Amino acid sequence: MSRVCALTGAHGYVGSALRRGLAAAGWTVISLSRRENLAEDEIRWSLEDASDSGPNALREELRRREVSAVVHAAWDLRLVRPRDLERVNVQGSLRLLDEAQAAGVPRFVFISTISAFDEAESYYGKTKLAVEHAVARQGGVVIRPGLVYGDRPGGMFGALEAQAGRGAIIPLLGNGRYAQYLVHEDDLAAAVVAAVSMENAPQGPVTVAHPESRPLRSLMQQLAQSQGNNPRFVSVPWPLVYQGLKLTEALGLKLGFRSDSVIGLVRHNRHPDLNASLLGVVPRPFTGLGREQTQHNSG
Repeated sequence: MSRVCALTGAHGYVGSALRRGLAAAGWTVISLSRRENLAEDEIRWSLEDASDSGPNALREELRRREVSAVVHAAWDLRLVRPRDLERVNVQGSLRLLDEAQAAGVPRFVFISTISAFDEAESYYGKTKLAVEHAVARQGGVVIRPGLVYGDRPGGMFGALEAQAGRGAIIPLLGNGRYAQYLVHEDDLAAAVVAAVSMENAPQGPVTVAHPESRPLRSLMQQLAQSQGNNPRFVSVPWPLVYQGLKLTEALGLKLGFRSDSVIGLVRHNRHPDLNASLLGVVPRPFTGLGREQTQHNSG
């Protein structure tokens, strides 16, 4: 089998980490990208419309380049309306899944979220869960990462770090006890490499995160102290924050934090099935940023 992997979201924070991990493991990585000027190692594709280059263009490219695995890490987080989330993220993902199957790609890996579970109340968790079900029906692999971090974090963790480093007073959502399960970007990449490489991939979602949860308040305090900041955290009732964000979204304003993220935090999965060992990965504990981390994957 060839070792060519097509990766969506390769230019985002998580996708970039996956790209580095796959390349280090000897995989040739092709980015599925919506960018106008494509490089040789890119194929035009987007969640919004997978047929930009004509009918069947993607499957033909996957065949021509002998792609043996597709890793789907792209997700449009700018959207807030449920119908847009369904139209773009869910339907776009299903089109990609169908094209990969039509091209005869033997392995499809979907990067979901720890926020996806049967009782999920956030739209983010619900829409990820809908794609999970489709991937499972077609024999793909579902990976649910915890909160992803690294020495130069982006995404949600990067936003939390930036907030923790600013100001003497920092508002904190609710009581701050909401549990966070963390995973280092390299450990997530190792799980993806295992998923595309192993002969018999696990059935059912694999949640990749260290089993020790961190309350949001404790995590924010550690991030603040690591940046030389000693702020006072002021609890703000989460329903107030939620309704305020809903109002700004209705007005078309973007604040960098979505109302749906509030629901995801306060209505989190209290008992996630932390089963990264199914992919031969032991996630390291979080010991802070910018320091040597000595506990690594085992496979």
